[in-house]
Amino acid sequence: MERYWQIEKTNLKYHVPLHLLVCVGLLGISPLLMGVANLTAVDAAKVLERYVALLGIIMLTPIFFPEQDPRIRELVYVKYMKASGVYLARLLGNILILAGFLAVYVLMLRYNGCEFPVMKFYFGTFAGILFFGGLGLCFYGAADNLIVGYMAPIVYYITALGGGSKYLKMFYPFSMSMGRYGEKVWLFTASVCLLAAGIYLRCRRKSR
Repeated sequence: MERYWQIEKTNLKYHVPLHLLVCVGLLGISPLLMGVANLTAVDAAKVLERYVALLGIIMLTPIFFPEQDPRIRELVYVKYMKASGVYLARLLGNILILAGFLAVYVLMLRYNGCEFPVMKFYFGTFAGILFFGGLGLCFYGAADNLIVGYMAPIVYYITALGGGSKYLKMFYPFSMSMGRYGEKVWLFTASVCLLAAGIYLRCRRKSR
């Protein structure tokens, strides 16, 4: 357990701060970009699904980025702990950070008089966060290219905005704003598969 904590401390000290600042900045300017007070359930869902869920791309996609430095890459792949263990430690740490960010934001919406089912919207939004982040991580692991990792969820997001409900069906990421919740179960299931696939593909690529 101590090994994983050491990995997470290193991650928090050297690799996460910039991404944390971006997340804080995005959440901080949200009142300037959209209403966050006295929202109906539909409007609150739009804010959470179409804005807050993007934090997953920021925090989960670049899990492998430290290994862009060849020295760190060599260290990770020759240490006594498997690379998959290193990636899982980083991933779980960042997921916990995202869960905290989302909790604070949801409570802020409630404090500002927004009316919506808190727990239902929390877990629905969290499924979207994991899905967008998992999509980015999977493509990054497959292509070994961070830009590709970022572009994949962005293209998916744009497709969904452009009337994607018809084509994406159970994987439509904005279903809560349409009064539906079943898609969130599919998104969460897909996110677990995408995150696992991303780590597997990355480790397989580097083990060759």
